Amino acid sequence: MGTKITKISVTNDKITGRGGLTLILRYLERTNLYSLIINTLTPIVKVYSKGLQLEQFLLQIFAFFFDGTDMTMSGFDAKKSDQAYAALLETKPSQLASSHQMKRFFAKLSMVPNKLFRKILHTLFIWRLRIEKPGIIHLDIDTMVMDNDSSKKREGCEPTYKKKKGFQPLHISWGTVLVDVIFRKGSAHSNHGTDFIDSIAGIVNLIRSKYSAEVPIILAPVFRTFSGHQI
Repeated sequence: MGTKITKISVTNDKITGRGGLTLILRYLERTNLYSLIINTLTPIVKVYSKGLQLEQFLLQIFAFFFDGTDMTMSGFDAKKSDQAYAALLETKPSQLASSHQMKRFFAKLSMVPNKLFRKILHTLFIWRLRIEKPGIIHLDIDTMVMDNDSSKKREGCEPTYKKKKGFQPLHISWGTVLVDVIFRKGSAHSNHGTDFIDSIAGIVNLIRSKYSAEVPIILAPVFRTFSGHQI
């Protein structure tokens, strides 16, 4: 990692829209999010000591999404020659990833099973519960239709109920926080298979074992049928 920013003060200079990027990334670092992801993915995602480390990839991916000024893969190549951008990320220009390095990294992520990504969400959920200490936990359950009609590569897409070729993951959320996500094909409706029951059972057991055995849990699915199951 490069030199850390050690002081924040008032300036008369104009600050770009990226001015808050450093603070967001510093917050993520202080929450130990990088460590959580690294410890979860390391058994599967291999990185070499001579190349960029996993933490650098994660930092730059988060910065990529928070920044939002260029959402193309080639944008990584443009940023690689931007010393000011490297300074915002508190890293050296030589440690900025190219688009080819990012593509290889995402190819490695494709080998990570969905249950490991869900494990990260579960850990963050319990961490946030212990901070906010809610007396009642209200969970919303819904699907999100993803429109991939315009994508050139859309392997695994299937027509959704909205007549779009895409995917339809099942989400469980607590307020604005996603606590569980099952990535599924487009034709998988809200009550497809046992996804709903299995996901709810897993989250309820997680709350009971890691947070509270007595806190009331309110489930609010947006669909009505449960294939004969009772919640």
